[in-house]
Amino acid sequence: MKILHRDLRDGRIKLRPESVDDLWYLKSIIEEGDAVYGTAYRRIRDEERTRADRGERVRMFLGIRVKQVEFTSYAMRLRITGEIISGPEELVSFGSHQTIELKPGDVVTVQKKVWRRWHLERLAEAEKASREAKVLIVAVEEGEAELAIVRRYGVDYVARVSASISGKRYAKEHEAGVRRFYAEAADKIAEVVKKEAVEAVVLAGPGFWKDSLLEVIKERHPELAKRCHTEGTGCSGRSAVQEVLKRRVIERILEESRISEETALVERFYAELARDGLAAYGTEEVSRAIDYGAVEVLLISDAFLRRSPESDSLIERAKGVRAKVLIVSTEHEAGERLEAIGGLAALLRFGV
Repeated sequence: MKILHRDLRDGRIKLRPESVDDLWYLKSIIEEGDAVYGTAYRRIRDEERTRADRGERVRMFLGIRVKQVEFTSYAMRLRITGEIISGPEELVSFGSHQTIELKPGDVVTVQKKVWRRWHLERLAEAEKASREAKVLIVAVEEGEAELAIVRRYGVDYVARVSASISGKRYAKEHEAGVRRFYAEAADKIAEVVKKEAVEAVVLAGPGFWKDSLLEVIKERHPELAKRCHTEGTGCSGRSAVQEVLKRRVIERILEESRISEETALVERFYAELARDGLAAYGTEEVSRAIDYGAVEVLLISDAFLRRSPESDSLIERAKGVRAKVLIVSTEHEAGERLEAIGGLAALLRFGV
């Protein structure tokens, strides 16, 4: 994320999202009632026709009052829908509905009546995240390779390589099939790494398949091989990806991977909760723990943050007792588990 200009007296921040991760950040920041200014296409009705949908589509700069925000990672778009509040008067009708679609590289201005502290911290986090490397996890088994990028909003399964390999009793066909699979997988990994600017690759899975794939990568893409790491797992496919995330593998490769931190802390919370240990959840329990100065880590889902008017107060009070505050994305499994208990939880220093 690039912050191009900010004027908090007027409540405006002009920025440019540079990746699909940045679009996810904006989804958590832009709220109903905000004003958003950007470029959009609007169909201008031909005066000789009665149907507006048959007019010419014209690119123009518009401002809208936000009604809905929708993030679609597969299309790499953030759709912001609302009512038009500014634009060329001769071409648009104020109050009519319009959608501004943002993609990486587009410039947009967001105006709020009040920029809350967590909004600004979220933007600062997005700026920092844009300087961090991405990790690609490749779950490898016989004839199957699942490619998943660890993004800030969760795990994005970007590609799959699949091959039909003959049984071992047909030795030549089997060997040819294996070679073809490794070559296709290596080339697909290289393609994704280049397209997504990936800095590190984890080849994961049970058995020897991941190691053999690494040897082929060394032959076909020697520079890429320098970024590759192997990790044995007890399962395969997407379960292997989740197993890698639950370990400290990503941290060793990419220290500031937020999703791994969120997963680890949510799992630690559930472990404490299961043994009736140092854990609290729900507004009443967490608020009481903050009052006692017992909160070590405050876990708050992005959904809770958006819907609860008390979230700002809880965050400020938690920081007042030197607690770490972590906003957990509901776009991945850890956030969903946190949201399942209301979206607010805490790890404690001592029982209350």
